[in-house]
Amino acid sequence: MSVRYRVRWSKEGRTRFVSARDQSSIWERAIRRADLPIAYSEGFTPHARVSFPDALPVGVASTGEYAELTFAAPIRADDDLARLSATLPEGMDILTYTEVPAGAPKLASLLRATLWELVWPPVDTTALTTLLGRRCATMLAATSHEVVRHRHDGDRTLDVRPAVVSLAVATGPTPDGAGARTTLRAVLRNDAPTIRPADLLVALCDGEVASPALVRRVAQGVPTADGLVEALGGELEMVRTDVVVEAA
Repeated sequence: MSVRYRVRWSKEGRTRFVSARDQSSIWERAIRRADLPIAYSEGFTPHARVSFPDALPVGVASTGEYAELTFAAPIRADDDLARLSATLPEGMDILTYTEVPAGAPKLASLLRATLWELVWPPVDTTALTTLLGRRCATMLAATSHEVVRHRHDGDRTLDVRPAVVSLAVATGPTPDGAGARTTLRAVLRNDAPTIRPADLLVALCDGEVASPALVRRVAQGVPTADGLVEALGGELEMVRTDVVVEAA
């Protein structure tokens, strides 16, 4: 009897530079090394039944990646998924999991929005936080805001505003406590066309602000006024942090 599990996992450190194609191969090899009874697709080239609903851009970190794994036989979830997590490369860790009951909605349908986090190094922190706070307030008050996305197959005009659920910008300490840094958090809907943080930055700054030092997908789930309800655990992930200046 086959069983399905959904896992939330991270993609941090050097693993954030792994492409979506290589990611699938890494997971298949880890499952084999962990000696788990994964189910395989039928056909001439069977593949492990592991699905990833949304590819992350290369270079972006995440604590909000999701996968669905179908096993050909029951597993001891606590032990077996912990062993799988230990077998994955450093930076890829299974954070939580849940067994999928019969008739459950598709995983992609639960990932209706993403909480993104963009972090700038401690350079002109106060001025940057103030600027972003003002621009966020303007964005939230608008009904539309078009940007041009440049692609190799031609430019495309997108309206960013319908995807924006909430925004918050803050000044906070660096991890070592030696300085301050600016953090922008945004809850963006995952509906097509998908709006990425790069599109949001163009809408907010249009080249006036340097690229952030780090972009992270924090979590995915159902959007709320305060952030989003995480898809697997149901916890509320707040868009606001302890803020000095904010727009939300």
